[in-house]
Formats: sequence, structure tokens, C-alpha cells
Amino acid sequence: MKPKQECPQAAGCELYGLLKLAGTLAVWQMNYCSADYSKCKRYQLTTMDRKPPANLLPNGSLLRHLGGKANDK
Repeated sequence: MKPKQECPQAAGCELYGLLKLAGTLAVWQMNYCSADYSKCKRYQLTTMDRKPPANLLPNGSLLRHLGGKANDK
């Protein structure tokens, strides 16, 4: 079994700290940041040298209460 590896973008990810502090959002972190981060939409954008919106969740949906625009690229 392959050991889990944290996303290499975690240190600079605006959402990472929020996910770490909010218990209900920690599921996102477990499924993306500490698991298969290659499927994270935030990670995918950063590997294309694009800054993801602050409210972009790993699955590509937007977290409403943080504001931001879906087309912010």
C-alpha cells in the first residue's frame, strides 16, 4: 500500500488553513490534501501557473461565504 503524502501546494494554499481549522471541512482535507491531491481543482490550477479563487473547493465547487467569483482565474 502506498503511503499518503500531503499535497506539495498545501503550504501556499489559501484554503488549506481554513480546512484544517474547521472540523466539518476537514473531510475535504483528508480526501484531497492528504490523499489524492492530483484530483484537487486548486492543485490542478496551480500546476498550470494559475491562482485559484480563495473560495474554490477541491472538487471545483465554490464555498459561498468566502466570496469570490467562479471565473476568477
